[in-house]
Amino acid sequence: MRRSLIREGIGVGLAGAVAVAAWFLLYDLAAGVPFRTPALLGAAIFDGLRDPAALVITPALVLKYTVLHGLAFLAFGIATAGLFALVDYERRVLFAVFMLFCCFEVFVIGMVMALAERLIEEIPIWAILGANLLAAGVMLGILFRSHHRMPREVLTAGE
Repeated sequence: MRRSLIREGIGVGLAGAVAVAAWFLLYDLAAGVPFRTPALLGAAIFDGLRDPAALVITPALVLKYTVLHGLAFLAFGIATAGLFALVDYERRVLFAVFMLFCCFEVFVIGMVMALAERLIEEIPIWAILGANLLAAGVMLGILFRSHHRMPREVLTAGE
């Protein structure tokens, strides 16, 4: 059970991470600057970058941020897989899952705004929200399907 839970969490986390990475790759390609977003966030986190004009996109910077991003999604994926394992026994836990995802959205936006206060204009809030909602949809879609639950059950979980 524990091994399959971790395996499921890793798969769910990777799916969410890939969804966000693909979203921002497309966003950056549309802007004509591939890998700008991970480089910008990586430079803000690892190098203390505060001026977007000073950004130099390097493979090492993109890779460092991608690893951090992947690890964060792996941890979140394992946590949500654990919650969904509880949902199999107690349907009311679905509400906790819903709240976790809502809180995670707020946390991500707050973290980005705090870490990259001056850079937030470079990555519009709609792009961050869109990426995280896409990841949440992908992750929840996998979990709802594999745990034989319906998203509408969240609304009646307290009954």
